[in-house]
Amino acid sequence: MIVNRKHEWELHCHSRFSDGQLTCPDLFALAVTNGVRHMALTDHDTAAGYRAALANAWVPAELELYPAAELSCVWKGRTIHMVGLGIDAYSERWLSIENDYVERRENRFLRILHVMRKAGFELNEERIRAIAHPGPPARPHVAAYLVETEQAKNTAQLYKRWLGQGKIGDVKSQWPEMAEAAQWILECGGLPVVAHPHRYDLTWTKTREMLDDFCAAGGQAIEIACVGLNPEKRKFLSNQAQERNLYASGGSDFHSPNTPWLKLGTYPEWPKDLPTASDWLRTRMATLKALESNATSR
Repeated sequence: MIVNRKHEWELHCHSRFSDGQLTCPDLFALAVTNGVRHMALTDHDTAAGYRAALANAWVPAELELYPAAELSCVWKGRTIHMVGLGIDAYSERWLSIENDYVERRENRFLRILHVMRKAGFELNEERIRAIAHPGPPARPHVAAYLVETEQAKNTAQLYKRWLGQGKIGDVKSQWPEMAEAAQWILECGGLPVVAHPHRYDLTWTKTREMLDDFCAAGGQAIEIACVGLNPEKRKFLSNQAQERNLYASGGSDFHSPNTPWLKLGTYPEWPKDLPTASDWLRTRMATLKALESNATSR
């Protein structure tokens, strides 16, 4: 059994700028309460929350916030998530990548509305967008609306019958290939990280193949300190990371305070004898601050 414990570093969590339930100020306040001192906000396909947090001075003095995002991509027809840590969230290149994802997500949302209406549900697009604000509307927001309007008892029922994997509302989006997503993160100065590798239902052979392709594309890290990873798979992934000189990353993948098994800042220990993504991120941000300072003093 792998025991979860509190950490000062949180490198995988979500706010209302994607599918998280907390606003950025509330998320940051919870982080401080839980003892988190360093956070990478990894909203799906966007760093808008990071930019808004800095622009509105939402970040408490006790918390260091780092730019990041969790990109959706595809490997051999299977959806894979890739965290990009330390990206330049203000660069023209990154903003163009975000816009690309906005278009993909918008097309997907409209398709979800279409298939769910054909299935007999009544959907108010304006209200669903309001539930999702400031993030893009997606399946969780459709589910929340259907529960709100008493067309379903709960979200668990909706995902089991209508919105879950392989169901009618599980509309596939044309995500970029894994190699392309990794290249985008690298172009923006970030560290490409395979997110929660134990959730993709891959055999160990397929996991090796995926990691081979990930590394060939410039991938540099993998989440190992993550909730729900059994000891045997953790040891396997640690060995794979060591063989490939990958950084170890991790985090709670926090979305909501209503999931007591996923607490912000609480996850297993970092694996021993592996370089950590937190060390990489600390160095990356120190370098960026030094460059900014030099540019300002000129």
